[in-house]
Amino acid sequence: MNRTLIVMTILAFGFSAFFRKLAVDKLHPYYMQIISAGVYLTMAPVWYNLAPKNATMDAQGTFYAIITTCVHVCGAVMFGMLLKSSNSTGSLSVMVSAAPIVTVLLSIIFLEEEFQLKHFVATLLTLSGLTLFNMK
Repeated sequence: MNRTLIVMTILAFGFSAFFRKLAVDKLHPYYMQIISAGVYLTMAPVWYNLAPKNATMDAQGTFYAIITTCVHVCGAVMFGMLLKSSNSTGSLSVMVSAAPIVTVLLSIIFLEEEFQLKHFVATLLTLSGLTLFNMK
């Protein structure tokens, strides 16, 4: 795995949540999504030009991309609403960071990935950390 890319991804998502909080303090989360959609549209030519020229479009892959986008938008709107109503952006972001547990479970169930002891331990540690982080 490319550790630098992992760290950059974590930083990008961390900064994204921070700036989303600033945005939804001034805008309704729906407007935030409208602006996001506009930015995505303006970036489409950039992503198209960056894509490998031999890359192919697959109907099933396109279907999954559409589902991904719809589910992501729902999550982003809900996260925006939570941020707008919260005074604890950090705690909220930490709680939402449990999402990879869902990904691991779905991968084990539907992609037949092997469930290893390390997955179980990591899940327990994550849930324990979330519980400790949110104790008053």
